[in-house]
Order: sequence, then C-alpha cells, then structure tokens
Amino acid sequence: MQIRPEVYDDRAAVYAVTHAAFAGLDPMVEPEEVGLLQRLFDCEGYDPRFSIIARDDSAVIGHVIATWGTVGEEPLLGLGPIAVAPEYQHRGVGSILMQHIHDNAKNFGLSGIVLLGSPGYYRRFGYETATGHGIHPSDPSWDEHFMVRVFDKDKLPAGNYRYAAPFGC
Repeated sequence: MQIRPEVYDDRAAVYAVTHAAFAGLDPMVEPEEVGLLQRLFDCEGYDPRFSIIARDDSAVIGHVIATWGTVGEEPLLGLGPIAVAPEYQHRGVGSILMQHIHDNAKNFGLSGIVLLGSPGYYRRFGYETATGHGIHPSDPSWDEHFMVRVFDKDKLPAGNYRYAAPFGC
C-alpha cells in the first residue's frame, strides 16, 4: 500500500471511493459526502498537505482530508470526511490514513485537529471531547461527538470552532 498526498488527477478516484464508502441502500443516489468533498477541494480552507490517499497496486482505496477552520481567529484543522473502499474496510486502511494525517499535523507543529464523529471509533486515535479542552461546536447538540486530538495542549486555542465554509456551520 502506498500513502501519499492527493493530487488533482486523483480526484475522480477519490470521489468514487467516497461514493462507494458512503453509499446507502440506493447506490445510484450520490452521498452528500461526495458533494461536500468537491466543495472542500475548492474552498479557501483546502490545504493539499492534509489531503491524503491510500493506493494499492492499481487504484485509490482510501482518502482522508482535513481543512482549515477557526477557533475565534486562530486556525485549527477540521478532519473529514474519511473514506475507504468497501472491499478494503476493516483491514487497517482507515487507521493508516488517520496516522498519516496526524503525523503531518504534528510535523507542521499544529496544536490539534477537531472532528465530528463517533466517540466509540475515534477515541482509539486519541480523540477526546473537544469541550473538555475549551473548544465548542457551532451546534451544541453535537456534544460528545465533537472531538479533538491534541498534539500541543499549551498552543491549543479555546473558543467556538467554525468549520471550513462548505460545512455550512
């Protein structure tokens, strides 16, 4: 498996993997995550250093992206979506992508990354409830599902988090 930053030529494959990973009962209906991803690639918060793909010998099999949001005036990455092709799920591809995006963030001296997701899944990657670190979601109902992975607690900003514009929050 090869892990590397996503480039423009990967996007059709990234959209296909995201579609397959989030497809509901009707695979003909495009999942909202595909449209979100398209808008994230075009937004001001997109940073190619934090858009990572996994490839097997012949194809893209997974992708993760984190885009810039803010806590007050301070920049802070927001992770998601992450997608793994169904035939590669439960094989560690998602975990490897998470490790790589965390390594990139740490290597660039970032204080943390937030996400909205399942505590049962993301705690294994070191995520904790963000409000416990003074970072509040734009929607209070997110509660324990709004999480942060802290890399440097002394530099971690506190306040209300605002995702990149395509998230609409």
